[in-house]
Amino acid sequence: MPGVGATPIASSDTVGQIEVGSGDGAPARPVSDAVIRQELAASGLATNPSAATLTPAQGGTVTPFFALAAGTAASRVQAMVQMADSLIGEPYVIGGGHFGFGPSSGYDCSGFVSAVLHAGGYLTQPVDTTVLPNQPGILTGPGQYVTIYDRALPGQSGHVLIEIDGQFYESGGEAGPWGGGGGVQAIAQPTDSYLATFPTVLHPAGL
Repeated sequence: MPGVGATPIASSDTVGQIEVGSGDGAPARPVSDAVIRQELAASGLATNPSAATLTPAQGGTVTPFFALAAGTAASRVQAMVQMADSLIGEPYVIGGGHFGFGPSSGYDCSGFVSAVLHAGGYLTQPVDTTVLPNQPGILTGPGQYVTIYDRALPGQSGHVLIEIDGQFYESGGEAGPWGGGGGVQAIAQPTDSYLATFPTVLHPAGL
């Protein structure tokens, strides 16, 4: 089941375009060409933000579409899923994944999320929970396809997890009915009360 702020990716044969939202209602974001272009321009990741367009879907309704000049949204999300899935089962290791993006003997929460974001074309080096919100291409609020839940305020136990196309992934964290509490796992959707412990909600630009 898609989690908070997530919309499953629609399949498409159109290279460089991906449908945003579903037929059930208007998507939360992005909502217009202007918003899409603003995000892409602000991220510094797209060389041609004007490539974003709104294209009428078959059936007469207008469905937002967007294209990223430096890699399509579909390919970015696919790369993140592949990376996350490939790391499932890796043990939780404090500081793991923070010595570059090569093979690691294990991952802590932010090392894992950094590796996944890097696979999608974001982050130039692994980062921890405190500086993740300030990285180029990482924007505030939930995404259409990728949402990051970050906890790093003073006095809090730092942690981060990521939701990709409705699937949550986590390394470490609190064990619950959804899973978690161990190494890298694909977990069920956490409870609202658990997600509420993450005051900073982020997403990669364009996703």
